[in-house]
Amino acid sequence: MHKKLLILPFLLSSLSTAKTVETKDMRAKDYTKHYDTSSNVESTEDKVISSTAEASAQITIMVTLQATSEITSGRHGGTTATMSFLDNNRLDITEEIAKGKGEHLETLLSMMKLKKDKKSLTNIQTHFNELIYLSHNDFLEKLKTLA
Repeated sequence: MHKKLLILPFLLSSLSTAKTVETKDMRAKDYTKHYDTSSNVESTEDKVISSTAEASAQITIMVTLQATSEITSGRHGGTTATMSFLDNNRLDITEEIAKGKGEHLETLLSMMKLKKDKKSLTNIQTHFNELIYLSHNDFLEKLKTLA
């Protein structure tokens, strides 16, 4: 019995110095995924917009690289104003060639003193695939033969 009494005061003293632990309630949440409305699933419209943006970015990169190459190599076939206009508006001009009309395309043709009538615009539109990847100088030279 003597042994039990020694353990009891030790137990009581250790309980009095112990800190109180607060309880926390943990609840699970249901995160059921709805794949049909998920942002990872693209609609046809999203895919078209995405591919259009990607194509525009690729055209812009190609045009910038070609312009940089021409400037560093010192080739300038057109006037400074025409080259600057083409450099700043190549994407819009390319889109307007695909449509067969547009303000930027007509402005470029005016700057080059080329025809911008329906027949010329249609002829330029017909040669879209030939024009799209040309350097600035080659692009301007090709326009001269088409308008």
